[in-house]
Amino acid sequence: MLPEDVAACHNGFSIGWTTFPMKQRRAVILVAGLVAIPVAAGVALARLAPWETASAAATVEPQIAAPALRQAAREREPNSIQLASLGPQSVFAPALRLRSYLPAREPSANAVAPAAPQPVEQQPAEAPAVVAAIPADEGAPLAAIPAAPLPPTRPRDLLTLIDPPLPPLRPDDLGAPAGERVVVASLAPAAVAPSPETKPPLVEPTPTPGPAPTIVDKPPVADVPFAKGQQAYVRIFKKEGELELWLRKGERLALYKTYPICKWSGHLGPKKREGDYQSPEGFYSVSAKQLHPKSKYYRAFNVGFPNALDKQLGYTGAALMVHGDCQSVGCYAMTDRGIEEIYNYVAAAIANGQKEVPVHIFPFRMTASKLASETGAGLLAFASSGQEQYAPFWRNLKQGYDLFEKTGEPPTAYACNGKYAFNASSACKRIAGW
Repeated sequence: MLPEDVAACHNGFSIGWTTFPMKQRRAVILVAGLVAIPVAAGVALARLAPWETASAAATVEPQIAAPALRQAAREREPNSIQLASLGPQSVFAPALRLRSYLPAREPSANAVAPAAPQPVEQQPAEAPAVVAAIPADEGAPLAAIPAAPLPPTRPRDLLTLIDPPLPPLRPDDLGAPAGERVVVASLAPAAVAPSPETKPPLVEPTPTPGPAPTIVDKPPVADVPFAKGQQAYVRIFKKEGELELWLRKGERLALYKTYPICKWSGHLGPKKREGDYQSPEGFYSVSAKQLHPKSKYYRAFNVGFPNALDKQLGYTGAALMVHGDCQSVGCYAMTDRGIEEIYNYVAAAIANGQKEVPVHIFPFRMTASKLASETGAGLLAFASSGQEQYAPFWRNLKQGYDLFEKTGEPPTAYACNGKYAFNASSACKRIAGW
């Protein structure tokens, strides 16, 4: 190729190379580098490997065993394997080159051929040694080379040939003279005879005094059945919509039954005037004159509104009943079935000698938490129902509620200076029936 052609090719390659994008050029360089690395590594390994040519292998002469050792090997192994000529051109020549690296063994002056082994009973014969004939040159006679002996085989009955020694027997008398016996100390604790059991004398326990009786505010309820004619007490809770009938069993009152109120009118709070459709709250009493066995609403009894306190406060209204049916204009409707049972127990108590049956009407169960919730007091101010105006009146009702919860007896209420009082003097007017 002319120099002009070389220059033209070089210029054409340069122009063509520069036309490739940068990413493609980098990829080509990377592939070329990956191919060049294993090629260079293979060349380096080929130069360092200890390979020899065929001519060099031909000059290597394997070491020949000493004449005495060759003769001994022939006597021990008459049927040794005779190999064909292994010249430098033989295919087995590379396998025998390893022998050339071993040092030559010089025969010692006092070398003696080993004696023939004596036959032993039940002993396996050793494996025959493999002897190879290696020529000194192409036409030389074969020479015997003993191979490494194989390890002896392990007999199958090895355990039967070796009996483990047994421990010596212990003599009874350990060499003691006749009539004398050696006593060997025992490591076990000596047996101790059990001592006779001693029983403590019987002592009659002295009775210990029992705890002092605690004062119970509420007397226990007598185990007697409920019956008509027992003293009665009625409690009404507006918000819960419940009427409780209590009957006396023995010395205290017990809850006989709780009846659901079918209907009451108005909202929480006392009744103040005629026509406000408000059901009353407070302490009232029912006498014989307030019973209505032939009411328009089946059975009924008048609660006694207005009582002495209602009159002191100027509240007006009349004919506020606890009756049957399920209609209410300021009354407490209990359905016909409910009022029949309630009316019969109230009328029987009055007929049996109870002058008045207390009827206490509360806006709700007067616990401290509920009172605070309804009046917006303390931490429950955010939960107020907007009825803070009734807070003083409801706290006054709570005093009578707490007395019954503590003693189990309905308190006697009095009207004193616009408030309810309990166990007051004669200067206050008692809340009584008609």
